[in-house]
Amino acid sequence: MAPPAAFVAVATIEGQFITPTVLGHRLTLNPLMVLLALAFWAWLWGPLGAFLAVPLTMVGLVMLHHLFPPDESKLPD
Repeated sequence: MAPPAAFVAVATIEGQFITPTVLGHRLTLNPLMVLLALAFWAWLWGPLGAFLAVPLTMVGLVMLHHLFPPDESKLPD
């Protein structure tokens, strides 16, 4: 029983503390955008859309930032 219990403990710690902390510092979402995404995806796909609203929004934002990077030139003056 020790290996399954250890797996559940590690998976719980990773899923509840480590991943949200890393993603929270790396990806920031506007709360209004989350609410609008939740309303849109719930309207479009129902409960499944509401469940997937934030991940789909994050994927869209990451794709947007990779396709159109912010104009930050790091050249010396």
